[in-house]
Amino acid sequence: MSVEHTLLAVLSFWPSTGYNIKSEFEHKAAGLYWGMSYGSIYPKLKKLEDEGFIYTVEQEDEGRKKKLYELTSKGWEEFENWLKVPPSYPVIKDELLMKMSTWHEDMDYDILITHLTKRKEETEDILRFVKEWPQNGYSYISKLGTLSIRFAEMRLETELKWIAESIEALKKDDLPNGQDPHGNTEKLLERRRKAIGEKKEK
Repeated sequence: MSVEHTLLAVLSFWPSTGYNIKSEFEHKAAGLYWGMSYGSIYPKLKKLEDEGFIYTVEQEDEGRKKKLYELTSKGWEEFENWLKVPPSYPVIKDELLMKMSTWHEDMDYDILITHLTKRKEETEDILRFVKEWPQNGYSYISKLGTLSIRFAEMRLETELKWIAESIEALKKDDLPNGQDPHGNTEKLLERRRKAIGEKKEK
């Protein structure tokens, strides 16, 4: 999904200012769908306007002029054609999973438990937001949008269950069996100790 199509999708809800669009991507659940840096919004809006997909309308609000972006017929056509294209499978980028996968036995498990506990608190916070989101009385959520929110809710609940299981396994030192047909665990630790000259800390 390109940034341009994401912007067209947001503008399909209603005409918006750049600030309003920014706000859509800053609320707690936005990252569950699509993250975007604020700095990329205005250059992309200008590009879409130059290419005829959107146009601007000035609106006065409490004595101040605001510039709203709205879809053109070309913009609606591009947006709807994009909706019809099968989506790519999402790429997972999760620093916690990468760290867990490369954690080794010379590292203190308590540090990893701290990482997991922090993630638990963050996930619980987002889950609360997601559950309240469809009932806040002011957000626009389509009927199909509620299905997307349900997916997000289930995903977060599953993540919390996984975190709890992982913390318990680490505390009890009862980790599942891995797969090490080439003895890489010992080789890794040997290389590490040789490189930094430290004894096993754990």
